[in-house]
Amino acid sequence: MDAAELQVAPISAFDEGSIRRYVREFGQRAEHLLRRALDKVLGVFDVHADMVHIDPTVTAGKQTFLKLHEAGHKELPHQRGLYRWIQDGASFLSPDTAELFEREANVFARLVLFQNDGFIERTIDEPFGIKVPMNAAKQFGSSLYAGFREYVRCHHKTCAAVILEPSVFCPERGFIAQVRRIEPSPGFRRQFGIRSLPNEITPLHGLGACIPIAPQRMSKPQSFALSDLNDEQHEFVGEGFRTPYQTLVLIHAVATPR
Repeated sequence: MDAAELQVAPISAFDEGSIRRYVREFGQRAEHLLRRALDKVLGVFDVHADMVHIDPTVTAGKQTFLKLHEAGHKELPHQRGLYRWIQDGASFLSPDTAELFEREANVFARLVLFQNDGFIERTIDEPFGIKVPMNAAKQFGSSLYAGFREYVRCHHKTCAAVILEPSVFCPERGFIAQVRRIEPSPGFRRQFGIRSLPNEITPLHGLGACIPIAPQRMSKPQSFALSDLNDEQHEFVGEGFRTPYQTLVLIHAVATPR
């Protein structure tokens, strides 16, 4: 953030008095930006003030990613120029362009946070396991969520990170965990696709044994079967880690094709 010459202000610091003081210093345009920041909750970039506003209530790892995401809006030249023009007037980005800019800023944040291939180089030669991305995430200052995704994104193994919503107890089924996202390795995507898992996991599914249930936070490695795109079954091993916000499950095929 120092290199980008950006100041960071927590969104929660902007009560009505703070907003009025900020408006007196930077003009009426600032009021619109700050109130948009409060609505957006997570973060916003003020191109004229060289300031980003970040929600301080999210985890430290998420705050780091948000700061770098907002810095991306400044450091990508075509975005910086267009945002300056938009914030000077009453114009808005089209939804498609806004979505593209958000994806670009996410990629920028990922590359800076993980130092291009630094995360992969740090983890690729270690025996595959859940503690590898957990330890590396701490070293790189990322959230566990981002660390798990980065770990499998370019891994040579047939593996995936399965991100689940917190488990909900169900008297008839034991528990239900909704699948929020699947981040596959290239090999997993080719052989199994991203529809190889149902939208929700229960104890009846093989992956269910990999989900730690309170008070446990981490599950031991568990074997289960998963069908590929040709309906052929393969043996997988999964490990899970539970946080208050989600459950992260790392799975990999026991036999990885060449």
